[in-house]
Amino acid sequence: MLSLLLFLSILLALLSSSPGCRAVLFCPDECPPSAHHQSSPDLNRSHSCERLTLYMSHRVQLANLPFTYAKETTTEDFDLEHFLFKNKLNSGYWLLWSLLVRSPRFELHSGMEQAKDIWLSGHSEPYGHLKEEANILLGQTPLNSPSPSSPLVSWSQYFSWRALNLASPVAPLLSSTLSIYYIITSLVPQDYPELNILKKQSLKIHIIESYREFHTLMIFWELSVLLPHMTFELAFVGEQLPQESDEQQLYLQKKSDGVSLVSPALGSEEKAEKKSIRVKAYKRAYHMLQGPKPDLVIGFRPAIPLHDSWLSTLPRLQSMRVPAYFCELSELSCESSKQVMSSATGGALSHPTINPFRCPLRLCGGDNLLPWYSNAFIFHLLYKPLVPCPQHPSITNGQAGGQTNPQEPASQRAVTAKHSFPPELRKMTRKEKKQAARNMPHKRK
Repeated sequence: MLSLLLFLSILLALLSSSPGCRAVLFCPDECPPSAHHQSSPDLNRSHSCERLTLYMSHRVQLANLPFTYAKETTTEDFDLEHFLFKNKLNSGYWLLWSLLVRSPRFELHSGMEQAKDIWLSGHSEPYGHLKEEANILLGQTPLNSPSPSSPLVSWSQYFSWRALNLASPVAPLLSSTLSIYYIITSLVPQDYPELNILKKQSLKIHIIESYREFHTLMIFWELSVLLPHMTFELAFVGEQLPQESDEQQLYLQKKSDGVSLVSPALGSEEKAEKKSIRVKAYKRAYHMLQGPKPDLVIGFRPAIPLHDSWLSTLPRLQSMRVPAYFCELSELSCESSKQVMSSATGGALSHPTINPFRCPLRLCGGDNLLPWYSNAFIFHLLYKPLVPCPQHPSITNGQAGGQTNPQEPASQRAVTAKHSFPPELRKMTRKEKKQAARNMPHKRK
């Protein structure tokens, strides 16, 4: 694996960036800059170059982070593996970030017959080497600060409130949980004010196709610390979840020695606090999930254009019309998702906004230099407006044009139809009314 990474780094060093957008990489010997102007107009390169130039213009804003190590982790040639190694981030949930260690699936789920025991033991030291941060975040160190009086909207505010050092590399693990907090406290009130989400006492959230988040469950306890008046039920749904997790139910609970992840099936002799977070798992595509709709749907790195299941999931979400937010790596990914949404449902996406709680570790874009960060941008689905069913004309309706009022309740429309004969006809006998109705002009349907 190390030799492969070394090969890729050498290969990227030999490539040149496009002279226009400076985002796309190409081989200077085979694809000279002049090829940019000699290509077929059908490729629409000038339009693509304009979009990529716009995306590249946001790299400074994305790199504007308060951490002492941000200058290193936001450069184009940032070496993630070296950063993890020098900070001893080689255990716990950090296994999900490195390519130079055993698979997280192997570490957490190595056997079907002992699935539940291994599932629980895999979360014993989620923050790895960061012991001080673990004591603060998992409740072993008492929380001296009261709950935030107004929503936190930056890493600086959160680290100050939690008494964390900005030199600590813990932010990547917290990014997804704080993104959910930001969606609940800032975006939903802005986009769906009629929901009054901040006044709710409980929230049911479906987290779809988010493999890494599913394997970092202990981090989500922070939601109950940030929003102590709410109780949470988190349902993880995705085809990539491990088979042994399907239909499982777990609880995040606060105990005397900190936060624990427990299974109701195994029981617990130690008394836990009443407050807990319920966690459920479903190994299936989202459109195959049955049950009541949630208050909120959230997805991390959904890769909508890469999986055919989204062609069924997006129409399901549109039929539910539940607020659905997604965190993506780049604006290019958001643009591709927009095209799939339009094709699958006729709907659209909101304009992607930069997430203040994005991960501070820049990712390699492969064949481009676009600024990629986990949870960098947030967008929500804009559903296609509902079209009212057309009302067929009635021969007994005396309203103009023979049409009923679509806003009128069905029971009221029945009463209106019953008394819709002209006044002179209401005094007729039933037989005379039938004969008069036959003589009235009929409209073609």
